[in-house]
Amino acid sequence: MQLDENTLDFDLKKEQERAAQGQGLTPEQIKQMQEAKEKQQKEVTTVKALNEKLSAASAAIQGGDFETAIASLKEAIQMDPSRDLIWFKLGDAYRLSAPKQTDPAEKQKRLDAAVEAYQKAVQLRQAVTNDKDPNAAKNLAAYYNNLAEAYAKANKVDDAVKTYALAAQTDPTAAAQYYFNTGAVLTNAGKADDAIAAFDKVIAADPNRADAYYWKGVNMIGHATLQGDKMVAPPGTAEAFQKYLELQPTGANADAAKQMLASIGASVETSFGKKKAAPKK
Repeated sequence: MQLDENTLDFDLKKEQERAAQGQGLTPEQIKQMQEAKEKQQKEVTTVKALNEKLSAASAAIQGGDFETAIASLKEAIQMDPSRDLIWFKLGDAYRLSAPKQTDPAEKQKRLDAAVEAYQKAVQLRQAVTNDKDPNAAKNLAAYYNNLAEAYAKANKVDDAVKTYALAAQTDPTAAAQYYFNTGAVLTNAGKADDAIAAFDKVIAADPNRADAYYWKGVNMIGHATLQGDKMVAPPGTAEAFQKYLELQPTGANADAAKQMLASIGASVETSFGKKKAAPKK
């Protein structure tokens, strides 16, 4: 007698339950395992979709199509608003699109939206930052940096300075750059004394950062006075320009530095910082 072969549909879920029960797991533990697996699968699907949105937005930003980028990132946020990177990229899209606006009100609206997006990114990043991530401080500092830039473009100088300080504190290895950004904002705002202090911090963090000496000199020469027909700059002005020229004798600001030195009657020196030979007795 030959038996008819029947096609059997295996219930994989029940098979998994039997296997789990064979391992001594309770129905509740089995349920937890299944929920964890479903959650993991959902996460994989979500991350894939979010990466597609991010990739499309990044390509649009590089191409100068900020509207497409903003739309793509907003769709990603609707899918999952808990991802700090999405908010950070949205802040970038708004910030970079602001200068393209011909309407001042729209420009300000974009900058305000950038600030809001960056703030959300910072909030989410702070919540997940831990010591196990070697790039945690670096990433958070980058968020602060872009938030500060948005503040600066919105003419919120004090907020920009405070936020750059947070970036420097968060990632001391990049403090020189964040202090330089602070000095640039203060220079543009006409706050020379504060700018000089910022560039001094840059120099303390990175003594070989040539442009810090140049911009320190620019702010110092702003305090120069006329004595007769001679321009007299504050002490240290000539040394700042001379140090720049020592570090970058053919740099982008070399000609300007030489002109500044000539305007205050100082010569071009390339031995700034070197000890002078002791006079012979």
